Amino acid sequence: MNRRITLAFALLLAGCPIGNDRYPKPADLSPAWRIDKLRVLAVRAEPPEVRPGETVRFTALVLDPNGVAGGTLWLACPPGDDDGVGFGCGLTGDLDFENATPDELAEAGFIGFEPGLPPRWTPDPTILDDLDPDAQREGLYQLVQLAVLPSSLLDDGFGAGVFDGDLDFNEVEVGYKRVVVSVADTPNRNPEVGGFSVDGWPVGPDTVVEVDPEQRYDIGLFLPDDTLERYAFTRADGSIEVRREQPYVTWYTDGGTMLESATLFPFLDARWAAPAADAEVTEGTWWAVVRDRRGGMAWASRRWRLRP
Repeated sequence: MNRRITLAFALLLAGCPIGNDRYPKPADLSPAWRIDKLRVLAVRAEPPEVRPGETVRFTALVLDPNGVAGGTLWLACPPGDDDGVGFGCGLTGDLDFENATPDELAEAGFIGFEPGLPPRWTPDPTILDDLDPDAQREGLYQLVQLAVLPSSLLDDGFGAGVFDGDLDFNEVEVGYKRVVVSVADTPNRNPEVGGFSVDGWPVGPDTVVEVDPEQRYDIGLFLPDDTLERYAFTRADGSIEVRREQPYVTWYTDGGTMLESATLFPFLDARWAAPAADAEVTEGTWWAVVRDRRGGMAWASRRWRLRP
């Protein structure tokens, strides 16, 4: 196995100490919508709800404005495993990661390392066999976790095969995704973005929108009707109700001010204020992450810049 991957495993197994004085105070934190450091904004599974034996592939929206990311380690926790209940995935056992086979790595929870090994996971074909038919349609959850490791750690420490056990975990960005394994009649599928708009005007993916300093704009998404799925929902009394998805959008930017950081279908437009002419950031990006409330997601982005 690649030495970078082997030593990344060692990091997660080591339980490295963290200084208590390294955590930022709440007053020092940026607003959730501001992108000024390494962030994992979304993790997408394709598909988000799978049948036993069906392979899932994963992608993540990772923003790295300061260029600190080095590699991304992906792990999975099987349903019913204590390591996957609320506290993230752990790696256990005395596995020789340097010489382990792909099957042994998968059993340990390793599902990918980027760049190099795109993450994917396939549930056991018998994973639902012990459940009754209703429970099989409801399904089980699989927890997937990714850790974006800083390049300084991989290049200076892991690349040389040296790690002194002292890591600031503020430098490691972590994301999570829950995947449903079921035999549902209406399995979830990811939504798709049909278009992006500024003040009601469509904006193509290659367009850079020119904005006036300190002016406010409505930025929005268009979702095609066929991306809003109808699905069977089981009530507490066992009866079935047909529902339609009501997605919401979370907004982000690296400049200006998001006056609305979340919007709910059918009113998906968000208000954004452009920066002043003398602001430090005079051009940037809007990012929008769509969630359908059932585990499906999509995202889109557009560029903007201040007029001279």
